[in-house]
Amino acid sequence: MSITHLRSFVEVYRQGSVSRAAHELGLTQPAVTGHIASLEAQLERKLFTRHARGVTPTVIADELASRVTGAIDVAENVLAEVRARSMRVSGTIHLCGPSDILSDLITDRIKTLMHSNLAVQLHPAVDDEPPRMLVEGRSDFAFAVKVPDDPRIEAALYGREELLLVAAPEVVERIGRETALSEALQEVPFLSYDLQRYMIRMWIEHNRMSIGNAEEAVTTPDLRALRNFVVEGFGWSVLPRYLVAAHLRSGALDVIAGPRGNPEISYYLLWLKSAMRNPRTARAKALLLQPPGDGEAL
Repeated sequence: MSITHLRSFVEVYRQGSVSRAAHELGLTQPAVTGHIASLEAQLERKLFTRHARGVTPTVIADELASRVTGAIDVAENVLAEVRARSMRVSGTIHLCGPSDILSDLITDRIKTLMHSNLAVQLHPAVDDEPPRMLVEGRSDFAFAVKVPDDPRIEAALYGREELLLVAAPEVVERIGRETALSEALQEVPFLSYDLQRYMIRMWIEHNRMSIGNAEEAVTTPDLRALRNFVVEGFGWSVLPRYLVAAHLRSGALDVIAGPRGNPEISYYLLWLKSAMRNPRTARAKALLLQPPGDGEAL
């Protein structure tokens, strides 16, 4: 049973399409079809059912994928990393994600990529755009606060940040006049990153509080804009520490302490599993995930 044939099988299984798998592997469609046919002949079982929009795996394919996919990925990642060590890797790495992450959270990693002879192109993206950009080949890596449920995408924890409820000093003073914090927060305008209030809900639920049916005064999908509005005294909000650390030091913002402290939000680096066959992206992944201050990862 050829490793090449198994590699083609894994990609067809992930893509649900022979043509898309061939594109990802840099092979012709007849070559990939031949690899699948060879495996089916060896197993004496059908692996995929063909239909107009692609292929559907059989039960045998599900079992084979569960047994070999991880091993194939590990082997290809190791080969790509070894190749990256033995050659001068260059080119452009495309990164996508929320604009505040790209501009404020990963500056040191971008510098590391540049020092390793890799150019960087940033693509601001929100909501479900980053995973879609990976799948469509418009970005090599994505930053997100949630891991998508897509078997083609792999993720690693990039870091964690404390979420703080913050406001300008005059707003904090106004909130402090009320006896109950939950009531005070309902009386003062608040600003949210999204209509689902993801970070605000995390902080409120962590502290076992409620803000009732209070409505946002401002909603914007840009945390930097949100922070600037809070600094100007528009109201209160919940923001990650990295984004407000300098403003807390200068006194432009104050923290409002919760009864149970502050929750943490996780940040993830996402990539297509198939992309790690390329030494350039394999090297970039190692550099993006190496701890700050460490030397060259490869």
